[in-house]
Amino acid sequence: MSDVPISHPPEGNDEAIPLRDHLDAVADRTREVVPSDATTTGGDPLAEVAAVVAQCHDFGKATTWFQAYVIGESESSKRSNHSLLGAYLGYYVLDRSGYDSEDCLATFVAIAKHHGRLPNVEEYVDSVSRFENESEANNERQRVVIEQVTNIDDHHRPFAQSLVADITDGAGSWEEFVSEIANKSLFGTVYEHFDRFSFGTDRSNPSDAFYQVLLQLWSGLILADKTTAAGVGDRNLTASEPDLRILSEYIDDLGGDTANDSQTEALNQLRQEARQGVLAGVETFRDSDGSTATLTLPTGMGKTLTGLSAALELREDGSRVIYALPFTSVIDQVADELTEVFDSDGRDDLLTIHHHLAETVTELDDDEEGTDEDARLAEMVAESWRSGLTLTTFVQLFESLVGPGNSQSMKLPALYDSVIVLDEPQALPMKWWKLVRRVTTILTEEYDATVVVMTATQPALFDDAFELVDDVDRYFDCFERVEYDVHDSALAFDDTDATIGYETAGKTILDETGGTNSGLAICNTIDSAAALTDTIEEQGAVVDVGAHLTAILEPESIKGLGSDGGRIDDGGVADDGIDVDVLVNRIESHLDTGERALVHLSTRLRPRDRLALIEATKRLSERSVPMVAVSTQLIEAGVDISFDRVYRDIAPIDSVVQAAGRCNRSFERDRGTVTLWWLAPPDETTKTPSQAVYDSRGVSTISLTSKTLDAIGADDDTVAERKMTRDAVEHYYGLVSDRNPGDPQFVDWVNEAKAAKLGDLSLIGKRDSVDVIVCRTDAEVTLVDKMEVAMNEFEYERFDDLRNEAKDMTVSVPVYGQDSREAETVRNIEPLGDTDLRVLRHPQTTSHFDETKGLAVNDPGVDDRFL
Repeated sequence: MSDVPISHPPEGNDEAIPLRDHLDAVADRTREVVPSDATTTGGDPLAEVAAVVAQCHDFGKATTWFQAYVIGESESSKRSNHSLLGAYLGYYVLDRSGYDSEDCLATFVAIAKHHGRLPNVEEYVDSVSRFENESEANNERQRVVIEQVTNIDDHHRPFAQSLVADITDGAGSWEEFVSEIANKSLFGTVYEHFDRFSFGTDRSNPSDAFYQVLLQLWSGLILADKTTAAGVGDRNLTASEPDLRILSEYIDDLGGDTANDSQTEALNQLRQEARQGVLAGVETFRDSDGSTATLTLPTGMGKTLTGLSAALELREDGSRVIYALPFTSVIDQVADELTEVFDSDGRDDLLTIHHHLAETVTELDDDEEGTDEDARLAEMVAESWRSGLTLTTFVQLFESLVGPGNSQSMKLPALYDSVIVLDEPQALPMKWWKLVRRVTTILTEEYDATVVVMTATQPALFDDAFELVDDVDRYFDCFERVEYDVHDSALAFDDTDATIGYETAGKTILDETGGTNSGLAICNTIDSAAALTDTIEEQGAVVDVGAHLTAILEPESIKGLGSDGGRIDDGGVADDGIDVDVLVNRIESHLDTGERALVHLSTRLRPRDRLALIEATKRLSERSVPMVAVSTQLIEAGVDISFDRVYRDIAPIDSVVQAAGRCNRSFERDRGTVTLWWLAPPDETTKTPSQAVYDSRGVSTISLTSKTLDAIGADDDTVAERKMTRDAVEHYYGLVSDRNPGDPQFVDWVNEAKAAKLGDLSLIGKRDSVDVIVCRTDAEVTLVDKMEVAMNEFEYERFDDLRNEAKDMTVSVPVYGQDSREAETVRNIEPLGDTDLRVLRHPQTTSHFDETKGLAVNDPGVDDRFL
């Protein structure tokens, strides 16, 4: 065994890495990813403390037990585990160097858990620092630390002496550290400092910033450690900066030639005025003391590009832009636009697209031919959000800030000095509102970030924010695209006998849209949407778009078709996914006089099918093809699509207004109509979908909608758009604010550093579920077969890569109990080898799949409404 301890063994032509070299390299990188002006709870430079964390984190690798393990001469054991010893050294170094005790404690926990998740700090520190008694059966982890220190003193004393002398600058020594571990006094010091904080009872100790300092130290260490160990170069952690001039030129070119379309020209002019007004507002905002701004404009006003323009104007040199949205269906639409604007594939250091369905990689700046290892490094860099612009979801952003997993934490250093755009914040669950406010304060105060919150229906989340639009009402006054027809059923919400049945609703939609217009019906649950789709299909002359999607996915169905029929040479699926043009052409060619296209959208469809159907619906609408679409809320916010009429099952007012944004979106006609009604319970259910979704989560938001409709006089003939988008929204959120929404316990957990509890929170609700991979082509079956082979041959990294490829073929089925119909359904679907996954191969031949509505589960579930 070498006299010089190593951190990593030799690989290929590379020699083993000396432990001191690794510690120094991680410390150097930590100084790069933690800004010099960030401070700790004690007011000291955070980068200095982070460097100490880095230089101590792997110190425990100097034991002979770890040295034998790292070169393969022994198995891992409790004595080769090194994190807790490094934590005690980090605490000792900072304590001797005169740092605040909170900083010492944060350092201790960050190092101790740099290979795992953060714990509930109080319980964890108590368990690893307090000596119950002198019994050998107690305090095993502390006793292992004593053994490890003795081992290093016996075998690698010069290394330890040099390291401790250097990082304490002579204020401490290895000999003193050994003595304090041997006599157990350092354990007592850590326990006494921790015990003084009285977690959960005295909020003056620890400070409000303690948990976030802990997160910053921990995440900075993990990013620096993993990227250094993996050999990621400095240049691959540096972002390219998105150029506002490029975006401005793109926006200027969007107007095109509108000389023959005065309505479009007027709309584009209004959008341009709004954008220029917002940029002027940015200048005023920058001169203010605020860090949070709102951007409130009607739907259809180009908020995406206007908000991005504001973000790029606010961005300082070297800082990043994080653009967060609620739903993956919206992200793909925004991603298409941004990749076109910046001529990016979303895989470079300019733009990263990161959500649970995306293949998230950032190509490394390397001249060598790519390897599997390069692919893993590219994924690591991308998930660290090192690009200049990252497009992501609320789930990725907020859950990573609240209680991140180990890998999730690597993105946090990218938030320093960033501009964060929250698009459609009304989609955030009310239970999270207090926590979202707390997290936003953390972003602006600890990370020095700027937050821009934009929507047409601004929730009462950030009352003291700076509004970037100078005269919000002016733009809403110009947007009278629709009128609201409030059905009697919606006005009688307390009377369940007043609901409208699906046969009546379907007939109404077919009669009012006729054979030439388009209609969209938005339902509150999957089973409700399915019931309405079935009724429309039974009553009307329709061409099922889902059935034609099946046809183009099966090569034998399209052989011999000409270009107008939509032949796909590769058997139905192009390299980059489903060919939507083929699907749209087929629909148009199969429509007879008086018929209309029928589209069904829900999360029971595979993501790749759902996105293809949304795009096909958009193109059919643009071509004025008669059409009816029935959807859950996934189409409600941000999807750039327009219908002549929209029908919305009663919902919170903000959802109603967002749904109206899919009607007459760009003034295609003089006025569109949005019908608000109250749909009856589908078969086999007792509650209406509205009650099931919106009356079971604390605040009864439907009752607030009912009161709001009454307050604005919705029992008149129709309600003007301006009255609904401004008066009703303001009244509704006033009622919401009166109820003080948000779970205060979530904020308490932040203040009390209960990281484990925070890590269990989910923005879309935790639930037991089973993932079913649905294969509709031979190529997809082959992919699943490869997954099974990889699992059987224990090629876990290969399996994970293939699993990522199959994400957009996967439908997640919630299982509410072992006796539920969902559980029975998934039990009857083939398991994928020895995994928790299930697989349907060519599901068209089974009863578990419907080509219109996707995965067939009989038992309705309200939680499936989320993406």
